[in-house]
Amino acid sequence: MKIICLIISVLFLCLPFFAQSAEEEVTSEPDIVLPEVVTYIDTPVVEQRQVFTAEDIEKLHFEDMSALLKSAGIQMLEYGPYGLESKPSIRGFTDETVRVVVDGICMNNAQYGTFDFSTLNMENIEKVEIVRGGFTEGVEDEGAVGGAIYITTKKLESGHHIFSDSTVKSYLTDSVPFDTFSENIQYSGQLGESDYLKISAKGTYAQNKFIYKTYKGKLKKRENSDVKDANADGMYTHYFSGGSSLTLSDMFYIGHKHIPGSETSTNIGLQEDWNNSLSLSVFNPGILDSFNLKNTFAWIKTTRFYDDDYGKSKHFINDFKYSNAIEVYRWNKIKQTAGVSFDFTHLRSTSDGTHNQISGVFKETTKVFFNDIFSITVPMAVKFCGKNWAFVPKLGFCADFYYVEILLDGYRMVQFPNMDDLYWQGSGFSGNPNLKPEKGWGAEFTLNAKRFWIPFSVCAFTNYYEDKIVWSNSTTENAKKAFYFGVDFNLKRGFFDDHFVLGASGEYLYTKLLDRSDKKTYGNKIMWTPDFTGSAFAQLNFSKFNFTASVDYMGKRYISNLNTTYLEPYFLVNAALNLTIWKHFTPYVRADNILNRRYESIDDYPMPGIIISFGVKIRF
Repeated sequence: MKIICLIISVLFLCLPFFAQSAEEEVTSEPDIVLPEVVTYIDTPVVEQRQVFTAEDIEKLHFEDMSALLKSAGIQMLEYGPYGLESKPSIRGFTDETVRVVVDGICMNNAQYGTFDFSTLNMENIEKVEIVRGGFTEGVEDEGAVGGAIYITTKKLESGHHIFSDSTVKSYLTDSVPFDTFSENIQYSGQLGESDYLKISAKGTYAQNKFIYKTYKGKLKKRENSDVKDANADGMYTHYFSGGSSLTLSDMFYIGHKHIPGSETSTNIGLQEDWNNSLSLSVFNPGILDSFNLKNTFAWIKTTRFYDDDYGKSKHFINDFKYSNAIEVYRWNKIKQTAGVSFDFTHLRSTSDGTHNQISGVFKETTKVFFNDIFSITVPMAVKFCGKNWAFVPKLGFCADFYYVEILLDGYRMVQFPNMDDLYWQGSGFSGNPNLKPEKGWGAEFTLNAKRFWIPFSVCAFTNYYEDKIVWSNSTTENAKKAFYFGVDFNLKRGFFDDHFVLGASGEYLYTKLLDRSDKKTYGNKIMWTPDFTGSAFAQLNFSKFNFTASVDYMGKRYISNLNTTYLEPYFLVNAALNLTIWKHFTPYVRADNILNRRYESIDDYPMPGIIISFGVKIRF
């Protein structure tokens, strides 16, 4: 069986060494005792991350990833309720500048740069790690400018397990008392001594008929925004002797979505998505008592059909990805990781034409420990995309004292144009194939208070960014320069053996446009960037019962770079309740926007008022 594993590894450009036997397996470094609000990626690098575990997701019953990110104090640019477009904005950066990495594979769409969070089944997620800013140390991808969202799916378990989650949601309207229905089923089991299988399926029907207040102050029902979608996921893993493993996984998503225009628009679109992500990974631990090795090949197929008053469009993307990551742990004072990734993208689009694109990253990170307190981290990468390439150096300093940890980071930021920016043709607009990459520099100072009465983390950051790609004069151009300054914070404290837990996170942001050629916008704030965004929660935890109350806040946002009109700040009050009647049976209820606040995330795109969700989870 070792030989089979080795052959597969060689096919993935793996180094030709056998994994060590179980008796010779290397003992990893001792676990580090970590502060509550800061976690670390595996050796060799240290990095501040905000983490949500499967247990957190279980207690809060997030409908999708957008709801989870809002609870982390992150701004979400939302065009409606479940199934409609929702984009994270971290430190004033959005779209493709926030990378989404699932099990080591960057999932951002090559055509328009974003990722559809509704394609993820929340029940399959083991952990979500949020990195703010451009100092991303992992070798999975080097595209982060605003930040990165690392998602780890659940691993397989021994024995046989069956799970079901049935949910109904209401906007409390008389004509549509129950608006949304969702069913999620899952099986995981051990097929043999070394073979494991997990399969799941989820289907949702959302009418999305909610009451909102028009710009004239009248109440109106949102129409033509229904969503029907389904996920089907599977994972098979075989373990070889010595801990080596082969994993084959597939994530399929189909969506049929009516996309309404703005509040005053009569243009209603129909969007159909057929997406599939197939991946094969081989993991070899303990090679030569020195390093671990992982190779992954993925084929991501994305198909989108769109139809509105402007006509029909079709978009077909085949993205072939290969990544190799090596983790060296042989030396006590030096830790290293290195990675290589290559992407080949074939696009055939009504709007963009037919194009092939090759991109890739070569990255290496070295961490040097001078003693038990001081260390430096040096991530360095070379990335390319088509005819553009960039060298991305970074440097981090860490001083880890008994009560506090101090992190000081400096980094370069580079973002390549997406394929829409380069090739779009339609509605009187055209892309620009001669665009340069966006680029800039950033720095952070982070203080992690570990042994205080309430552990907390606070980070001051600053960025200078130039050659920002914008649509202007019916095309795309590198036109914008901007300065960013802000402060991130998060805190968490458990009382009475964590029966009562308090937490909060947020971000203050100041931005300034620096384009002297545009006198109307010079010195203004960047549109859609709030002055403050944040979230706070209080949680009661008992063996048969847990309750969480939370508040999300969104600050003032200008709707254009002219800074003449803005959206009002708003608070959203939410709550979630679980009651375990029997060890296999857990009913729950979640209420969002309890105060029935009428608000907009994007100008002229109303969001729902109060939402009540009822559900029951069954496990065997």
